[in-house]
Amino acid sequence: MAEPIETIWMTELFQASPIGMVLFNADGGVDWANTKMEEMTNLSFSQLIGMDRNMAKGFQLESLFTKPQELTITYRTNQSPRYLSCEYKTLESPSGSMVEVGYYIDITETWLLRERVKRLVLSDELTGALNKRGLLRDLEPLISRCRRYENPLSLIQFEFDCANCEDVDATMLKLCRGIRSELRWADLVSRYNENNFLLVLPETDLEAAQNLASKLLDHLNSFFGEEMPQYFGTAAQWQRGNDVKMLLERMDNGMITARENANDQVVAA
Repeated sequence: MAEPIETIWMTELFQASPIGMVLFNADGGVDWANTKMEEMTNLSFSQLIGMDRNMAKGFQLESLFTKPQELTITYRTNQSPRYLSCEYKTLESPSGSMVEVGYYIDITETWLLRERVKRLVLSDELTGALNKRGLLRDLEPLISRCRRYENPLSLIQFEFDCANCEDVDATMLKLCRGIRSELRWADLVSRYNENNFLLVLPETDLEAAQNLASKLLDHLNSFFGEEMPQYFGTAAQWQRGNDVKMLLERMDNGMITARENANDQVVAA
């Protein structure tokens, strides 16, 4: 029969663990934490021991006591946040009392990679604007809100002819930055296809959208000067009965008309 592990040796094993560990007492406070948890929280052993939810507020660690499945640690210094995966077990102590142990694994690299993949799935890699998939995801709830509250919502679409541009990517990036600089925080910008930007404007009627489109084009013309690529534009306001597909079809039809007109006017769709 194997001999029981000595208490001191067991403590050393826990301290050397690459997994953060916290022992919570019956009142929810911290009774013990290992070295890895000190590293993860950027706090000393003496700061962690005896900590409860109220004390944790001073260290931005309140969520440690809500027992989440994933925990974000935001430091008071300029350090980047750390993301932890959490698991909890209730155990019986030698004295017969029940204690809860929290186990914490650093998943920061995995979390950042997951967020990058998410951005690539929903965003245009070059400009950082929403791609078509991201636009559809964000436009649907806005249209649902229009149906419910009858709030105005308008779209603007610009298509740029970059055939004669020396560097198409640089031109599209510059166009996107120029457009974004004139929009509100609530407005959405999507690189709808290769040479096409679609803007979503909550709480905006058609007249205001057309005025904004003219303002944006004036700004871009000033920004680019003689290097401004040829463009076509269309704008539309959501109408009762329109779902996402119907509204985007109206925009596509408006763009066809804009190309046929071949002038500098933004066509109402």
